[in-house]
Amino acid sequence: MAAVTGDAGVVKFGTVDSEATVANVTGWSIDISMDTVETTSMGATAYKTFLGGKYSWTGSCEVHWDNADDAGMEAFETALLANDLAKQVMLYPGGASVDYWKGTIAVTGVSMSGSIGDTVKLSVNFTGSGVLTHTG
Repeated sequence: MAAVTGDAGVVKFGTVDSEATVANVTGWSIDISMDTVETTSMGATAYKTFLGGKYSWTGSCEVHWDNADDAGMEAFETALLANDLAKQVMLYPGGASVDYWKGTIAVTGVSMSGSIGDTVKLSVNFTGSGVLTHTG
């Protein structure tokens, strides 16, 4: 497998029927984790034992803010304020190709920052609701 740089990454956000490409993305991430259930019995071993539990996933997206990007950036804030759990995110590591991660999300935070000599940045945090699928 060839290495892929993050330069071509794409983020799409929206509903099942209508996902729009988010403008000016500078980075994104997803984190997948699994709960564990301890099964250690007294006197059985010096080490704890575990069973796998439920999966969960979270992510984030960072962009150079663009107030004209209603389909992307403004939609994140709207979803947060409306407590809208019917949104989807698609994260493409190497450009809008057949290789991507996709899932339904709850937007859990939106923050903006700006400083002299830099662009205004928008950061979005989200939590997956249900299955995260990988296609590719």
